[in-house]
Amino acid sequence: MDNDFSVFVGFDGFIDHIFAAVDQRFGPGNNFQKIKKIHQFAERIANASGKSTNIELFPIEQRIGGNGPILAQTIAFYGSQVQLMGALGTPLNAIFQRLSPKINPISIGNPGTTNAIEFEDGKLLLGVTYPLDHIKLENILPYIQKNSEKIFACNAFCFTNWTMVVHLNEILTFFWNHIQEDRQKFCFFDLADPEKRSANDIYNVLQLIQLYSQKCTTILGLNLKEAEQIAAVLQKRQLTENVVNFKQYNIQELCQFIQAQTKIDEVLVHDIAHCAAATSSNVSYVDGFFVEHPKTTTGAGDHFNAGYLLAKLQKKSLHDCLFQAHRIAGHFVATGTCLRAARP
Repeated sequence: MDNDFSVFVGFDGFIDHIFAAVDQRFGPGNNFQKIKKIHQFAERIANASGKSTNIELFPIEQRIGGNGPILAQTIAFYGSQVQLMGALGTPLNAIFQRLSPKINPISIGNPGTTNAIEFEDGKLLLGVTYPLDHIKLENILPYIQKNSEKIFACNAFCFTNWTMVVHLNEILTFFWNHIQEDRQKFCFFDLADPEKRSANDIYNVLQLIQLYSQKCTTILGLNLKEAEQIAAVLQKRQLTENVVNFKQYNIQELCQFIQAQTKIDEVLVHDIAHCAAATSSNVSYVDGFFVEHPKTTTGAGDHFNAGYLLAKLQKKSLHDCLFQAHRIAGHFVATGTCLRAARP
């Protein structure tokens, strides 16, 4: 891999506490059987309605969290220089002192906290996000100005966790005004589960992302749940009487629908075993790398996005971008580590 690129990533930051939910305990420590599926966990909770219940969470590890830091760490692992602006602690929190030496950490506040309960078929992320309320243009502008030469010289810009960084639109508008027009540069957007944001908010940020297409090549990365949410919002804006259940769409169809409606250059959708990407003239699909017994799932989407973006910077085909992204993410889910064979 020739990864002589520089990438800007912003703006969140979390400390992730990874847990397993205990089903049956046989002795102290890790001598237990975990709850394997999300629906089993949900049933345990539902059965407590009108009563109460106790669910033990067993700590697995504490690690770097947040879409931005995990994405940055993965990009740096494969050889690129990264300007990471995020909520990394003031002073820099000890957890973020583990960041790659290829990352220039620009801390703009204190991190949030995520309690991630992992299952074989997904994860529940219980986040404490109020520290991110501080991330607004007026507060981070001095940090941008101090590092502007390195930031705006980057080959790609990644804007992550729009859902939790509630003032991100004004920051995106600022960056759009200052990024020079260059279609060889990429702007990657990860909304990060926008379910709790209003349909109007979601539609407005999609319009803002589309605006970026006037200056650079835009990429919107979505997991399957997010894609269904986005498609539903877009359909409502069409004011059509033909209501579509997007859960019946395959991921290629979702990609094509969202891309056609938003005119974002590339729309990328993945689930735990498949991925697809669509442009105005092409659609591609990759199947495989399903991990039946995952080592970890928290951060898998960020590894996927990193793999895809790096492949785009290497000018690979749409299919090869998807293949590399899925391969890197699949290895991470299976082992909890980056794919060393892919390193330069």
